[in-house]
Amino acid sequence: MDIGTTSVVIVLIDLSTGVIMARHSFMNPQRTYGPDVISRIDAANNGHLDELRNLITQAIAGGMEKLLSSCNVPSERVIETVIAGNTTMTYLLLGFPCKSLGVLPFKPAIGLREKYTMSDVFGNSAINCPVHIVPWFAAFVGGDITAGLLNVILEGRGKFMLIDLGTNGEIALYYDDKLIVTSTAAGPAFESSTHRGGASMILDELAQLVQNGFVDETGFLSDNAPVVFTQKEIRDLQLAKSAVRSGLEILLESAGIDYGSLDAVYLAGGIGQAMNVNSAIVVGLLPEMLKDKVIAVGNASLGGAARILLDPKNSAKDMKRLQITALEINLAGHPRFNEYFMEYMLFSG
Repeated sequence: MDIGTTSVVIVLIDLSTGVIMARHSFMNPQRTYGPDVISRIDAANNGHLDELRNLITQAIAGGMEKLLSSCNVPSERVIETVIAGNTTMTYLLLGFPCKSLGVLPFKPAIGLREKYTMSDVFGNSAINCPVHIVPWFAAFVGGDITAGLLNVILEGRGKFMLIDLGTNGEIALYYDDKLIVTSTAAGPAFESSTHRGGASMILDELAQLVQNGFVDETGFLSDNAPVVFTQKEIRDLQLAKSAVRSGLEILLESAGIDYGSLDAVYLAGGIGQAMNVNSAIVVGLLPEMLKDKVIAVGNASLGGAARILLDPKNSAKDMKRLQITALEINLAGHPRFNEYFMEYMLFSG
């Protein structure tokens, strides 16, 4: 299963064939405490940790029950469960205190055990099997990115980026058997917009406004523009796209390589999988030179979780290698972040 800040997806896999027998998804019920991880960390630190944990564990337990009954599979036939999610979602699932995630230096204070049981995670459960929770890289680069990397690394590309634009923006750069990861506050601007279209349509319509001159280089919305966005929404989207683009630039700079050296750029997450690359280039979220290198990979986190079930030995080897080599970059503390951020606020490609 993949526990996202916005939505949760669970699949039932027949391990003898590798076939997905059934799939169930639902909105994360914790959203009543806010749309993003920061608001949920804050809620957990202000006395709502138990409620947040109960919301997600009960929803998942109900989802697993639906999956099993839809396939007439008895609970005793479930032999293992793998869970991937960002660090905050994992903390809330296990009921870990979230204080360290919300204050400098933003480090997870509690580590994961190698294996849990269903009763450890969900309390009383009709299912009795081991639970593997995919480990995180950092407070804001979670097990969903670890799982996503396990999924895309199979394609054998030498140098690649994985960009997961869900409610949180997480970026990983893999090159020469090294890994650099970072996170940006990107997704909420796309997903929380009052605009009725999906995230991909938001980018498309913003790109049209920019191309047609209704939004200038600075982001100013002209008085005669079609009523698509408010000026505030334009500004929020500028902040989001600049944060992501600045993250890309800093990771590449830190690795000493350029966009031309990349073999692939994988787009994952709720926004990434539906993104129109041309629109992303027009608004400056991605550079023009990546146009032919972008590959949409859907829910890469779920794919990686499935790989752990189906190929445990090799996935464990890859995961250990990634965890050992990973270097986290804190964008806010990077000396060139402000410079990049101001540059990519502009709608100039």
